[in-house]
Amino acid sequence: EDGWDKCFNTNVKAVWLLSRLVARQMIEQKSGRIINITTVGADKAEAGMAAYGCSKAALKHLTRCMAKEWAQLGINVNAVAPGFTRTDFSKPIWSNPDLEKMISQVIPKGKIAEPEDVVGAVLFLASDAASYITGDTIYVDGGTMTS
Repeated sequence: EDGWDKCFNTNVKAVWLLSRLVARQMIEQKSGRIINITTVGADKAEAGMAAYGCSKAALKHLTRCMAKEWAQLGINVNAVAPGFTRTDFSKPIWSNPDLEKMISQVIPKGKIAEPEDVVGAVLFLASDAASYITGDTIYVDGGTMTS
């Protein structure tokens, strides 16, 4: 139960509290961008990842709710959903060559994402080019969601 609460407190409640805090300034200036980081695990079930996946699914829904509530106030709220990415969180898997190979084989692009692969989507959503996009999720997953 502690792990479940920690996941939801970190991935949903903290985002909600922080978003409400920064939204005050964004409402005053009549513009702003909130970009949440979720995961393909919000949509694809993985064994042993129930708390994490459910919390990220809740974050996707929170993203859509905030987008709907704040759109007319000039605030765009979107999410980026990376697939398997080489981070400290995933190091136990990618640091094992056999596991990395196994994971890479099920990703259509054939490789694990690097953090730099995710940056472009975040920068796009923060830019004026995305001024009419709100409530959406961009998947940066090497095609994982296609299968």
